[in-house]
Amino acid sequence: MKKEPEDRDLILCRRCQRGDIHALEELYKRHKDKVYAIALRLTNNVQDAEDIVQDVFVQVYRKIGGFREDAAFTSWLYRISTNISLSALRRKKRLASKPAAEEVLRANLNPGAQRSKLLRPFLEQAIASLPPKSRMVFILHDVQGFQHNEIAQMLTCSEGTSKSQLHKARAQLRKRLLPRLDMIASLTHVSGEEP
Repeated sequence: MKKEPEDRDLILCRRCQRGDIHALEELYKRHKDKVYAIALRLTNNVQDAEDIVQDVFVQVYRKIGGFREDAAFTSWLYRISTNISLSALRRKKRLASKPAAEEVLRANLNPGAQRSKLLRPFLEQAIASLPPKSRMVFILHDVQGFQHNEIAQMLTCSEGTSKSQLHKARAQLRKRLLPRLDMIASLTHVSGEEP
């Protein structure tokens, strides 16, 4: 069953290699959402992610002649996506916006659901502050659900490197988020006691 999408992608790639623009349009429709999700997670910026999606499919069209059928089309596509996203990050080198402390304090707090809502901006900020390679591996593995062998193919590195980068990312996130968790827990506890 898993072969059918891969077979369809392969057929579309072959048509693209012969200059069929409609095949590229179909590949775009089939994969744009996944490419967008990767780009958005890596850049943390909607406009950048939209631009990256366009750049990725322009690159796909330009380089489709070099696509070798010894790997899945999706691995090749996601490698292009991550490389273009990294290039965009290097060009921008911007920091994610930090939520103001008073906004957190003014939030309508209640234990439970609000904790994760309050933690989200800190999590996004912590992810955005990771080194690019660690961030990419973290997002591809823990957010997008790729396996280390797939990530290794996409990033042209070893599986060991992928695992090491993931370990570093998780350790840095834990270090940055534990103090926030304590603060949020105390805020929601105090708020829960109020009438």
